[in-house]
Amino acid sequence: MFFRPRAVSLVVTLLVFLFATATTSAATSVLPSTHVLALLTAQVLGTSSQPLMPANVSPHDFNLKPSHIRRLHSAQLVVWLGPELEPYLAKIMEQIPQQKQLIISNGGSGTGYGLHPWTSPAYLLQGINQLSQRLGTKWDDTLWLEKTEQLQAQLSQHGQSLIKNGQGYLVYHDGLDGFEAFFGLSHLESFTGADDQAPGAKRLASIVQLAEDGKVACILVDHEVKHRLIDAVLGPEVKRIPIDILAANSNDLADYIRALQKAVLACHLTA
Repeated sequence: MFFRPRAVSLVVTLLVFLFATATTSAATSVLPSTHVLALLTAQVLGTSSQPLMPANVSPHDFNLKPSHIRRLHSAQLVVWLGPELEPYLAKIMEQIPQQKQLIISNGGSGTGYGLHPWTSPAYLLQGINQLSQRLGTKWDDTLWLEKTEQLQAQLSQHGQSLIKNGQGYLVYHDGLDGFEAFFGLSHLESFTGADDQAPGAKRLASIVQLAEDGKVACILVDHEVKHRLIDAVLGPEVKRIPIDILAANSNDLADYIRALQKAVLACHLTA
């Protein structure tokens, strides 16, 4: 008789502990494939998750190790970009049940947001909503929409100033497609269309002509940049502004998009 209250108390304590453990396990068992998707899952879960691949590595070409495969099989939910954008995952994900994986939709088609869809605020918001629905949670997008509208207004004004001055910006490779599509931007030219694609002579000649005509205000350079090539084509005097396409230096999705915006705004007019 005297031990019943204590027994009940122990049972309640144990249930609370098991519930808390289960909740924590559910949260930490969500495995995002990339660092950007880790930032996305953090928006929904409120806690960070270690991504499958390093933050500074492109998801287009990554070699899986046995430890990666074990993590994929043990995760409760794998969040990834799909077989077109992450071909290294395509085969192994065929072995993962559909209910244990979530592909962030790419605008209804393989190229809805380009080859770097995660640079688009619309794509990121779509992914947040997809994950929230899968996990049965709610996420208020009011603040996100307000921030993106402010960024869009600033970029629009800056873009108009560049156009009025007959200038624009170059990119080293076409990595801002999602970002540019969302904000209505367009670069003058790129050195390369893909991470591993060598620039063609025609493309380089076009860049040289743009520079000679005084139309190049700056060039946005990412992790794939070859500075010697830029030196040879444009010379060292053209302003180079680093951009973090992979969000390797960002700890928050809003900060990531804001950093990309600041890079474009830093492309000041030249005389």
